[in-house]
Amino acid sequence: MAEDPSKSYKLRFVAEQVSHHPPISCFYCECKEKRLCVNTHVWTKSKFMGMSVGVSMIGEGVLRLLEHGEEYVFTLPSAYARSILTIPWVELGGKVSINCAKTGYSATVIFHTKPFYGGKVHRVTAEVKHNPTNTIVCKAHGEWNGTLEFTYNNGETKVIDTTTLPVYPKKIRPLEKQGPMESRNLWREVTRYLRLGDIDAATEQKRHLEEKQRVEERKRENLRTPWKPKFFIQEGDGWVYFSPLWKAH
Repeated sequence: MAEDPSKSYKLRFVAEQVSHHPPISCFYCECKEKRLCVNTHVWTKSKFMGMSVGVSMIGEGVLRLLEHGEEYVFTLPSAYARSILTIPWVELGGKVSINCAKTGYSATVIFHTKPFYGGKVHRVTAEVKHNPTNTIVCKAHGEWNGTLEFTYNNGETKVIDTTTLPVYPKKIRPLEKQGPMESRNLWREVTRYLRLGDIDAATEQKRHLEEKQRVEERKRENLRTPWKPKFFIQEGDGWVYFSPLWKAH
């Protein structure tokens, strides 16, 4: 979307869980007008830590800028649910790496978790390096969900306030036009009871749904029929969208 209708564009997004053991999810996003797309596969590994739950995001994504013929391979930060028995809140933590083989640029982004005493929440620092010349070309610091300040090696600075960036509503097909395996359709009874505050009924609906999926899985095993994802194809250790923008032309 854009403020000027003559310059409007669409961002298309699709996601699918392609494996249950391990629980691998994939998502693909593209903008044909801007000639860019992102393909990512990730699976999670959870760990309980007292009053917190940590979730490691294992996998990687690739951002393709087709106009420039560049590919940026990136990893993902971990997520943490804090104070789960009192007033829960969420933060990101860990190191993210971004690399572009064509340009020789790489970036390291550190999501800092809040110290037990004092300190800021959602703090992030980063630096961009030109590997052929071993030069740091840019440094950044701030909050990933607030204000970020970028300082370039020529002395120029730039500030971005993420809270002022426009947010556009996503458009989703009505439930009656969605397939039976689409998330909003599949989990609608669980969602309905959660919104009503009936946790027991939501749990029962979840149990019923999961048992149904186990039965279907056993049938596939007996027939030796492998699970076949609808939108993603396995390539090596990763998964790619079946009709990506970079193969369109």
